[in-house]
Amino acid sequence: MILEALFNGEIYASENVVPKSDKFREATGEIARIMSFFEDKLSKEDYALLEKLCDSHADEGNMTNEVQFKYGFTMGVLMMCEIFHSPFFPPTK
Repeated sequence: MILEALFNGEIYASENVVPKSDKFREATGEIARIMSFFEDKLSKEDYALLEKLCDSHADEGNMTNEVQFKYGFTMGVLMMCEIFHSPFFPPTK
């Protein structure tokens, strides 16, 4: 049941839902390739800073995705409320 899963913390889309497209796999492969390149070229300190930059960029993207998800979900719920209260959807008795 969805309410039980929410209550028990079993729903966490940013960890459980991962794109399965070839384009996504190519992008992650390219990131790994570029990071390997820089790992060989940079000092340990500079590479650690690059990793921190990548982590911060990922955090920023996750925060943006969260806000957009909340907005979209709220918009969907508001649309449902509007539909159920419209004169085109008469209440049943």
